[in-house]
Amino acid sequence: MTIQGSNKLSIIRYYVGLKSKIEKLKLMKVTQNIYEYIRRARQIYREKGAKFFLKAILFKLQSRKASRNQPVLEDWLAFYQIKNGAQYNLTQGKDTNQAPKVSILILTFNNLPVTQLCLFSIYANTTYSNFEIIVVDNASHDETPSWLTKFAQTHSNLKVILNDKNLGFAAGNNQAARESEGEYLIFLNNDTVVTKGWMERLLSYIREDPNVGLVGPVTNAIGNEARIPVTYSTPVEMEVFAENRASMMQGQSFEIRMLALYCVLTRKDHFTSLGWLDERFGVGMFEDDDLAVRYHQSNLKVICVEDVFIHHFQSMSFSKLKKEHYDKLFMENRKKYEDKWDRKWEPYHFRQELFQNRQQTK
Repeated sequence: MTIQGSNKLSIIRYYVGLKSKIEKLKLMKVTQNIYEYIRRARQIYREKGAKFFLKAILFKLQSRKASRNQPVLEDWLAFYQIKNGAQYNLTQGKDTNQAPKVSILILTFNNLPVTQLCLFSIYANTTYSNFEIIVVDNASHDETPSWLTKFAQTHSNLKVILNDKNLGFAAGNNQAARESEGEYLIFLNNDTVVTKGWMERLLSYIREDPNVGLVGPVTNAIGNEARIPVTYSTPVEMEVFAENRASMMQGQSFEIRMLALYCVLTRKDHFTSLGWLDERFGVGMFEDDDLAVRYHQSNLKVICVEDVFIHHFQSMSFSKLKKEHYDKLFMENRKKYEDKWDRKWEPYHFRQELFQNRQQTK
């Protein structure tokens, strides 16, 4: 679903003018109806004009009493589709000669709307100029391959690799890393939404301290201390939350036992010299634990930074597995990890404020 031609540009121009007003009034309590408005955008534009189209959206936002439960994926997709177009058009042609290149590595398998949202958010919120995106599709059987191919035609720094079989998480990411040109690599899950300034802040930690090996953000959903309590339910609220946190937590970080690879930055030379991701873990799970051990053993710090927040829908692929299949895979890969390192795997801890927040909301 795209809005093409002058209609899209007109909508984007008017949207940019209204964006601050929308955020100030916190009106972006979007519904599935908004997705339908965007789907019909060209027809509405022809009949009423772009200004009427966006006023209709604002009316819907003002009139709805939004649920504050889990975010609706289509709502977020509608928001970032418009924001992506505006920001990408404004940032083309920036000088990239002074900044080291960063390669964002993304693995996909079906779940096209999730991938669209991730890519839209990257182009909407990445202000760092010198980056490339390498997407490896692990033999999706939905519309993902065709959509990625078409999207890459209008995004010159996006490279798409279409596999004819599912190589698994580690092998797919290794494949992307081999194709990368960047001095730095970011492993990014396709079920994430990045926030403004994310890349610059992650880079600042690893560039300023040569002893830092892996850098990751905090998030709303992950199985260790990188998870924090959040107070948003819409994409605008999420971006305000991330911006406020970046200001309050500027420069703060802590060492962590493991960074899940939903979003992790490393130097490419470190990654290749330490042996890439271990492909024995197949489809996925425990390759991030394994990688962290190797960095720790090389006396390289693994740190979580408090001033970068990434929204994570979490386990969009694994959630489709039956519980017995998931549990079997977990136990098999746990044994592979324990056999390799001759140590028992221990569960991770959560921040105390997560439990305090739950008590307050009961």
